[in-house]
Amino acid sequence: MVLVLLIFAEKINDYYIKSKLDPKVELEKASKNMAAVDSYRYSLKSSFAVDNRKEVISEVRGEKNKENTHIKGEMVNTPVDIYYVDRTIYNYDSFSKNWLVIESDTTNSEELLISELNPLSNFRFKQVDTVDKLKFEKVDGTECLVVACQPSVESQLLETLWEDFEYRLWIDYKKGFIRKAALNAVNKNNPNTKLNLEVRFFDFNKEIKIKPPPDAN
Repeated sequence: MVLVLLIFAEKINDYYIKSKLDPKVELEKASKNMAAVDSYRYSLKSSFAVDNRKEVISEVRGEKNKENTHIKGEMVNTPVDIYYVDRTIYNYDSFSKNWLVIESDTTNSEELLISELNPLSNFRFKQVDTVDKLKFEKVDGTECLVVACQPSVESQLLETLWEDFEYRLWIDYKKGFIRKAALNAVNKNNPNTKLNLEVRFFDFNKEIKIKPPPDAN
C-alpha cells in the first residue's frame, strides 16, 4: 500500500512539474545551454521535396569538440569523411583514396557554409514571438518537452535560400538540453520545393578527441 501511494505521489508531482513548464522559457534555457557545451555527438539528415518527390541531401553522423569537427556519411549520394581541425579541412576522396588537405582562413566551421559541420547553426534564432507546447515524447529513453515555433533565423545560409521556417524541438527539460530538432522551410524561388532537416544530439560534454586522420599527407 505504501509503495502504491509513493508511486501515485510521484506521478502527481511529475504531472505538476510538466504542467508548469513554460515552452518559451524552456527553449531559451536549452538554447543557451547548447551554445555553451564544449562537445557533443550528433546524427543529421537533410532532404528536400519537389512536388512531393523526396531527395536526400545528406545523412551523416558527427562529433564536435569546440571548433574541431568530424563527420562521416553521405552527401548528395556521395560518401563523405571530413575532418575540420585547427583551421584545416581533411576531405577523403573515395575515388583517388587519398585525403585532400585544404587550409582554411577561418577559425569557425560555421563560416564554411556547410551546416553538417555545425548543426547548431540551423537552430539559432534572431527572434521567437510564440512557442507552442505540443506534447511530451521520449528521445533515446529521455522524456522531452516537444515545442514548436516559427522564428526568424540567424543562419545566413538558410536565410539566403529559404523562408517560412517551422521548427520542432525536443527539450530534455530536466537537464536543459535539446535532444532532437527538426526544421521545415520553403524555397524562396520555388514554393513547391521544401526543405526538411532533422538532428539528434547526444554525449554532451563528453571527452571527444578529434585529430587529423593519421594517413593524411
